Amino acid sequence: MVKKLLTIEGAGLDRRQRRALQKMYASAVRDDEVADDEKVEKLPIQSPLQFQGGFWTIPISRPWHRATGHQLAAANTFAAADVHDVAGPIIGVDMNSGKPFTFDPWELYRRGLASAPNILIQGSLRQGKSFSIKRLVTLLVEFGRFAINTSDSKGEHGAVAEALGGNVFKMGVFGSEIRLNALEAPERQHDELLVNYEARVRASRISVLQQIAGLLTPGERPLIAREMTILEWALEEVVAESGNRPTLRAVWEKISSRELLTAQDGYFDRRDADDLRDGLRRLVHGDLGGMFDTDSSIELNPDSPYTVIDTFAIGQRGEQALSVTQAVTNAWVLNTISNKNAGRQYLLIREEGWADMRTKAALEAHRKQLKLSGEYGVAMILIVHEGGDFDAVGAEGSQERELAKTLLRGYANRISFWQNEETLDDAIERKMFTRAEAAAIGTLSRGQFLVKMKSGSYAVDGNPTSTEWEKELFDTDRQMRDRKMKAVAA
Repeated sequence: MVKKLLTIEGAGLDRRQRRALQKMYASAVRDDEVADDEKVEKLPIQSPLQFQGGFWTIPISRPWHRATGHQLAAANTFAAADVHDVAGPIIGVDMNSGKPFTFDPWELYRRGLASAPNILIQGSLRQGKSFSIKRLVTLLVEFGRFAINTSDSKGEHGAVAEALGGNVFKMGVFGSEIRLNALEAPERQHDELLVNYEARVRASRISVLQQIAGLLTPGERPLIAREMTILEWALEEVVAESGNRPTLRAVWEKISSRELLTAQDGYFDRRDADDLRDGLRRLVHGDLGGMFDTDSSIELNPDSPYTVIDTFAIGQRGEQALSVTQAVTNAWVLNTISNKNAGRQYLLIREEGWADMRTKAALEAHRKQLKLSGEYGVAMILIVHEGGDFDAVGAEGSQERELAKTLLRGYANRISFWQNEETLDDAIERKMFTRAEAAAIGTLSRGQFLVKMKSGSYAVDGNPTSTEWEKELFDTDRQMRDRKMKAVAA
């Protein structure tokens, strides 16, 4: 029991007043001796009236009190969040302790504070996601990391890349000579056996072909077994004829040729390839022609701190065009940086979340990339809106939707901005957040976020540590205003 002194009145009392006070005290003591159920509201007086420090006082004891750990911590002036030691650049201030919050996914992974370097960023519109990503990239570049944005569909990151001395490739601009070949062979690792290298290259090429073909089939339906076999046959033929320099144009031409009818003793029927032929034709002669059908005209500069593939122009051609583009750019980039002996560590940013992962083949390819990220020194960053954007991935209950949910759970680190109550309730039900974490997210303002990783969850305010230079350069609204003004002037 914790004793306290309750001050009754000043000591300047005459005899009659002191007698009245003693009588009142004696009455209180008698009341304290009644049964427990009758004294619930009575004051628990412990000892006689005392004169201390110029005041008449009554020593009392506080009843036992039950409270949660959260309530007691709020009452304890020495309580503070258990923020990890310095692990990278400062990205904000911990809102519970006021301490600087540092974040480098590779350093956290190395220390065992995170189970993998991959990051999921989610939240409602206009809550600061884009600003925070640009800031994280800029700070980590200063710490010797590298970053690649495989599809900057809003054209916002080019200014950041240029300010950091990086490269910007604008895809889809009419008249542009920029080409990307998704079937390029990756660099062979110095300790890799030739047979293993060839098998890895073949698997990578088949995977991206299936992703692209699946996105271009009517209704984005999964490929059937016969179509997969045709793709593999066409790829092998082109590899042999081109000296291991296949292109999507050559694959399409092979599928469209009469050779298909005689291949494997007439095993194929021309109608089996109708959807493949019509879909891939868009990459050669259709609305996506001239970008991915021939050899690459650009190379990824290994010394570029931030490389941005600007797909704003492609985004104007429709969502499907952007999906195919992201599938190609992701494959091209991963083929380029998948040399684990290079010693470089890359942030690989998927700006539009699920845009290129609406088919089962694409989702499975992404799952494989997640598993290999640690081996290749790559930290995948997936950006989604409220609830994970599941409406963009298959129908409810479909294999695609369930695989997408599994993928989200596979992201070891999460940076979550404000989301509405309905979305948070659903996240609690899917065990994405605890109730305490969801409650914290529901109180965040713009520029504030919850960081969840293996070592715990932290509410962080990124506003106090943002510089004026960053606010000017990363101002998404300003970039969009400038673009609109240029469009009107043109």
